[in-house]
Amino acid sequence: MYQKYLKKLFFFLFIVFFLISAMNYLVDPYGYLSRNNKFVKNLTMFNKPHVTMARLNSDGYYYLIGTSRMAKVNPKIVEMITGKKTHNIKLDGATLRENSFIASKVKEKGKFFIYSLDAFSLNANRQNFKEINDRYEAYKNELSKNIFFSKYYNSDITIRSIQHLLKSLNKENINKQHIEENSRHSIFSIQAAKENSGVLNNVDKSNFSNYQSYSIDEITRLAELGSKDDIFIIFPKYFYYYALFSQYQEIENQYFSSIKLLVNHTEAKVWSFYGINDITSSENNFNDNGWHFKPQVSNIIFNEVFDYRQDSSINQSGVLLTKENIDSYLSNISKEINNIGDN
Repeated sequence: MYQKYLKKLFFFLFIVFFLISAMNYLVDPYGYLSRNNKFVKNLTMFNKPHVTMARLNSDGYYYLIGTSRMAKVNPKIVEMITGKKTHNIKLDGATLRENSFIASKVKEKGKFFIYSLDAFSLNANRQNFKEINDRYEAYKNELSKNIFFSKYYNSDITIRSIQHLLKSLNKENINKQHIEENSRHSIFSIQAAKENSGVLNNVDKSNFSNYQSYSIDEITRLAELGSKDDIFIIFPKYFYYYALFSQYQEIENQYFSSIKLLVNHTEAKVWSFYGINDITSSENNFNDNGWHFKPQVSNIIFNEVFDYRQDSSINQSGVLLTKENIDSYLSNISKEINNIGDN
């Protein structure tokens, strides 16, 4: 009697398991199989240790690594430009320690990264924040597992699958998140940037408090992960923040030293959109007080990165950094920025 009941129960649970897994596989809300017809918010915003693990164990060529700025990059943009399968595995507020670890896992898989090197991610003192250490350990534990639990059977992906179906029934635009960010009216100014300068001046618990760059060894280890098919990018910010970097805590000097180390010790391409250019000088390209560029700017960035032309008559905002031009580039940018601060 009980055995018959248990058999029916196990059969029922197996059917439920199969149906849920099949739904998650077919809907594929996080874009493990394909980024086509997936909500951009799921592709860029909801990264968690198990999602990053699942993406690393999916078919991919490029992996987008970085902080919240990388959330403005739809992996489909890179796919359309390059023809290479791309996953976004950014981590909001990431540290160099976290992203270097993730990059090492990408390389262990024989894949390639596009790594955003943000100034605040280089502040080693952020490692003193308990929430940062806890998160690093969570990612380390998940990404170090030898046995990969089914990426199509867990409560998180089931919730996302159901949400995807409901949004699709309501005919919600899959690019809604980025459309709204692109259309948001920019309300900040140079004055607002000045008023926001306190976050760069030893404010307790800010991303820039007690700013101290990671060691030469740690920067060098990150640089040496990069092969000729990997890419490092210094993403743009509203230009006035660069003047603040030059004024507070020697952030500019430390950031530039790290960039120079990176260029001199990597085989990867290093692209910089730092300084005053067509992107950084326009308020309409940014939200959040000029800290985050609008998603539409990522189209400009990656078209330049993957369609680099030597012709100097073609206007470009980015510069491909090399061992030959790095010293003059950083020197010229520093002078340009000092002129901002003097005005």
